[in-house]
Amino acid sequence: MPIKIIKSETEIREEDSRELKETVQSVINSIRNEGDKGVSEFTKKFDRIDIKKFILSGIEIEKRLSSLESTTKELIDTNISRIKKFAEFQMGMYKEMLLEVDDGGTVLGQRIIPISSVGVYVPAGRFPLLSSALMGIIPAKVAGVKRIVAMTPPGKQRPDPAVLYGMVRAGADEIYTIGGIQAIAAMAYGTETIKPVDKIIGPGNKFVNEAKRQVFGRVGIDLLAGPSEVLILADESACTEKVAYDLLAQAEHDTAARSCIITNSKSLAEDIAEKMEYYINTLETKEILKESWANKGSIILCDTIKEAIEAANEYAPEHLELHLSSENKELAFSKLHNYGSLFMNEDTPVVFSDKLIGTNHTLPTNRAARYTGGLSVGAFIKILTYQEVIKKESLYNLADRAQKQSKLEGLAGHSKSAELRTKYRDQEIIV
Repeated sequence: MPIKIIKSETEIREEDSRELKETVQSVINSIRNEGDKGVSEFTKKFDRIDIKKFILSGIEIEKRLSSLESTTKELIDTNISRIKKFAEFQMGMYKEMLLEVDDGGTVLGQRIIPISSVGVYVPAGRFPLLSSALMGIIPAKVAGVKRIVAMTPPGKQRPDPAVLYGMVRAGADEIYTIGGIQAIAAMAYGTETIKPVDKIIGPGNKFVNEAKRQVFGRVGIDLLAGPSEVLILADESACTEKVAYDLLAQAEHDTAARSCIITNSKSLAEDIAEKMEYYINTLETKEILKESWANKGSIILCDTIKEAIEAANEYAPEHLELHLSSENKELAFSKLHNYGSLFMNEDTPVVFSDKLIGTNHTLPTNRAARYTGGLSVGAFIKILTYQEVIKKESLYNLADRAQKQSKLEGLAGHSKSAELRTKYRDQEIIV
C-alpha cells in the first residue's frame, strides 16, 4: 500500500513490557496472600494514602455529596437516562427461545441469565472520569446483575463528588476507594472484607489492563480497554481546526493515548503537522498533550481514499471519526469494518460518545477491534442453552447416531452412555 508516514509513534520497548508484567504479578500475588493488608500497603505505596477501611458507608457517601450542586446532579441524571435507554434497546436483542425438532420429539432452548456479580473499575488519573462510572454500571443494572461493585482510586478529593453521585445513581451496590492493580486483584480474589466478583469491566492504564489480563480465567473480563485511541479518516473537505482538536481531545486523556489522522490530502496532512504545536499551546492540558502527541501521535498520507480506508481497517482504532465528503463517507461506511465505534461526520466528535450521547464508550483498543466490539449490555448476561428429549422416536434416533459417531471416534464411554438410553424402547413417552 503506497502510504507515507508524515509522523509516527514511538514503539514500546520489550523490556518495558516485561517489567510491567512482573510488577503487576508481584502485586497480585501479594494481595492474594495478604488480603486487606496487601491492599493497604500498595495503596500507601502507589497512591500515597494510608487507608484501612475501603468501602464507603451510606453516611460517608451522603456527606461527600452534600456539596454537589443541583445543576450537576441534573446533568448526570439526564446522562444516565440517555445511556440507560440505549442499554435497554440493546437488551431487546436478547431473547429466550424454544425450538422443537424431530417433529416435537426434542426441545432445544436458550435462556438469558444475568451474571451474578460484576466489578466495575472507574479510573481517576489526572481527571475525574464520571462517564466511565455510568458506562460500566448502567448496562450491568439493565442486564439484571444482582451485585455491582465499583472501585475507584482514593485521594484527597477522590472520589470526585460528581463521580460518586454517578456511581450511586447508576446503581452500584458497593463502592470502594481502591485503585490500580490492587483493585483488580481484590475484585478477582477477594479479601477479608471484600467478596470476589464473577467479572471485571472498565478501562484503565497499562497497569490496570495488565492486571485484568493476568486475572482472566479466575474471573471474566470485558476487554483490555485503554489507553484511549482516536483515528480520523479525512479528505480535502476536512477542517484542519476540527481535526486537530478532535485528535487532542483524546490525546489529553493520557500521555500514552494514541491519536492518528489518515488522509489522502497532502495539504491537510502538512497543515496538521505544521500547526499542531499551536493548537496544543491553546489548551490548559498542554503539558500532557505535548508528550502524548510527541510519542503517540501519527499522521499517515495515502494516495487515494480507498487506500486510506484500507489503512484505517488495518489500524482498527477504538474511535474512528469520518471527516469526509458525502461521496467518500458513503464509500467509507460500506468498507470500514474494524473499529470500536464510528463517528459519521465532522459534527459527531468522540467527545459526545465519551460523555453522553448514549452509546457505550468502553471500546476495544490496541487493534482488538479486529475481533470484538465494545462494552454493551451483552457483556453482563450469559446465553445458556438447554435440551430435552421427549419422545421415543427422537431418543432412539439420537442414541443410534451417537453410538455410531462415538465408535468412529474410539470413545467407548460415550458409546455406552448412548446405548443405555435404548432400554426404553417399549415406552411411548420419556418421563
